[in-house]
Amino acid sequence: MKISRIPVAPRRMPRQRGNEIFEFALYAALIVPLFLWVFVTGMNLLRMIQTTQICRDIGNLYIHGVDFSTFSAQQIAQRLSQGYGLNVGSGFAGGVSNMYNNDNNGGNGWVVVSEVMYVGAATCATLPSGTTCTNQNQYVYLQRIDFGNSGVQFNGSTVASAIGTPTATINAYGIVQNYLTDPGAVAPNFSNFMQTQLADGQWIYISETFFASPDLGISAYPAGGVYSRTFF
Repeated sequence: MKISRIPVAPRRMPRQRGNEIFEFALYAALIVPLFLWVFVTGMNLLRMIQTTQICRDIGNLYIHGVDFSTFSAQQIAQRLSQGYGLNVGSGFAGGVSNMYNNDNNGGNGWVVVSEVMYVGAATCATLPSGTTCTNQNQYVYLQRIDFGNSGVQFNGSTVASAIGTPTATINAYGIVQNYLTDPGAVAPNFSNFMQTQLADGQWIYISETFFASPDLGISAYPAGGVYSRTFF
């Protein structure tokens, strides 16, 4: 039986030495940024799954009557968001028991819970005679509460609620005043999320969570953050 031998490469010439280093450097220049991108994206995907559950848990508490205008309720949300940087402070200033906008804290998290209703003719008919129903055929805020840090940024841009931000008067409990007559009570973007219009007087609850990921930011690959939204 004839045995074939694998030829042995001749010894390299002196001028050939070091080529592997240049080849590896070129390869690394391409593959290392890709690995960084995969790592940052993968970690944010994992966080998105977890924060979606946090958002659902907060929303579930909200629809079952938990009053998030109280500090104790906001502390519960903070515990649910452990590890994600939601900071609700150490208590409400001035000794008040309710605050709808405890959103001037540090940290990497911001939570918004809202109650929105569709205003039709029947709802407008509840106004005193002669009062103009400014917000007829629109979605309006009945309640809006936010806490944490409303200055959270994703990639250098301050986040904002996808539903909108009411400018109407809101009391300490988050109840929107004059929601039938004040244009500032309208939820301008809400209809974008509804495939079927709500019935007149029907309402829906929304929870939104924003969590920045500064710990994952790597120079040219900023981590941004994760946003979750749940309707009930």
